[in-house]
Amino acid sequence: MATHPYKPSDHSEEKPRYTGVSDLDDILDQTISVASGIGAGVLASISGALEQVGEAIGAARQKDENLPFPKWKRRMDRQLQKKNQDDAVALAVVGWTLASCFGIAAIVMWALSAAGPQALNVTQEEFMVFPILMACFTPLTVGFGIMGGVGIKKYRYINRLRRYLRVARDWVSDVVTLAGDSAFSREQVLRDLQQAIARGELPDAVLEQDGKLYLDITRCAPERTAPQSAAETAPQQEEPVLDDAGLLQRDGAAFLDYLARSTGKLGENADEELETMRKNCAAILGFVHNHPEQLPRVRRFREYYLPTTRKLLDTAQGLGNTETENAREIRRDITGILHTLNQAYAKLYDTLLQDISLDVSTEIGTLETMLRQDGLTHDFETDFKNA
Repeated sequence: MATHPYKPSDHSEEKPRYTGVSDLDDILDQTISVASGIGAGVLASISGALEQVGEAIGAARQKDENLPFPKWKRRMDRQLQKKNQDDAVALAVVGWTLASCFGIAAIVMWALSAAGPQALNVTQEEFMVFPILMACFTPLTVGFGIMGGVGIKKYRYINRLRRYLRVARDWVSDVVTLAGDSAFSREQVLRDLQQAIARGELPDAVLEQDGKLYLDITRCAPERTAPQSAAETAPQQEEPVLDDAGLLQRDGAAFLDYLARSTGKLGENADEELETMRKNCAAILGFVHNHPEQLPRVRRFREYYLPTTRKLLDTAQGLGNTETENAREIRRDITGILHTLNQAYAKLYDTLLQDISLDVSTEIGTLETMLRQDGLTHDFETDFKNA
């Protein structure tokens, strides 16, 4: 039978319908894909632009030449805390937390492995999972423990850098002074500063060979970047390196001058303690100057007690005239420790005198013996006639 000329076949009827729907879906998919790509590119461009603007603003603020040193120091301290110290805390917390978890799991696996398959009522194949897990958990415990240790070490390192910043008084600081004011050794301060400058944690700082730290070389020493004359480029005489006696006299004189300047700033009770401390410290310094063999006994006095006392007084004076409860409590505590320090300094001076007292007694005894032997202890005329 012939097919009706006006009646399409089933195949010709279904093909154009499904082909059109498929083409429409493809067009929609391609449109969505292109739009997504364009949107992602636009968002990435906006994000990059905002990031560059933020960096530019941050750099402009950091390079503000009119920024005073105290404000710059506080800003740098906050940057070290937020950018470095918080990361160190997170590293330590995550490391020790995971080390504890895997450590407990390793101990449990070790206990199960030690029990044996008979005690656990499992087959040998099932029992093998416990030694395998113990072998996996043990190195993970060690690794995360090291991670936590690194975090703690970094936290302490950044904390020392922040302390150096807090005790710095100007754009240029001396390493020895920083060591004394922060109560750390000179070697420790040098290592920390060299590491911080190398890592870019103090971006514009420069540490010179003579022990001078320039916290921002573009501000505190602009002449370094300018051409130098022949007189400036000529070799300069190096400053003499002070021995222990010289360091004690230098630091002691600066401390006595600081006590004199602090008088009248912390109240009458504190003034009495400061005057007593000034007398005690002056007596110790004068005694050691006349008896340099006693220098080893006052090393801690110079390296720790004097800078720590000065730091406490700086804290009290930094409160200003604030009369809040916390401020009054801090002043009261610092005044109380001044009395304790005076007792300690007086005892130190008395201890130094004890050794000298023994030497003096020995010398006096020897002198009296020689006088008696020479017949010079009684009547000179009678002694000489008998001689």
